[in-house]
Amino acid sequence: MARTLRNLADRLEKAADKLGEEVNGVKKKAATVIVRDLITVTPVDTSRALSNWLATIGTPANNSVLAHSPGSGGSTRGASISTALANAIGVINGVKPGQPIFLTNNLRYIRRLNDGHSKQAPAGFVERAKLLGGKTVREAKIKV
Repeated sequence: MARTLRNLADRLEKAADKLGEEVNGVKKKAATVIVRDLITVTPVDTSRALSNWLATIGTPANNSVLAHSPGSGGSTRGASISTALANAIGVINGVKPGQPIFLTNNLRYIRRLNDGHSKQAPAGFVERAKLLGGKTVREAKIKV
């Protein structure tokens, strides 16, 4: 009896560890979906707004950065998107089970952009990205 219970305890412990890893994978996938959408739909002039979607682990970013590839009229959009995505996904891929991921943009004018100030993106693009992340979580298949 004791051996059977020990085997059960071992299997449950392994399943719990696997569950943590599976959930962490879903968290990474949802964060990637969100940040990819935010970076690619943020209106662009100088590339500073899209460059400031910062991914961090544990606590939200409290800083801002210059444009990854400064330009004007959206001329450096592609280069800045590539760098911003690489930076964010690099951070997201390093998250461990139990650690929160924060996606932050501390520029003062990001709210105005999200409110529809630019004709390049509809109002509510931040909320849309969050909905896409939620959909990713809801559709996740976790195997234990």
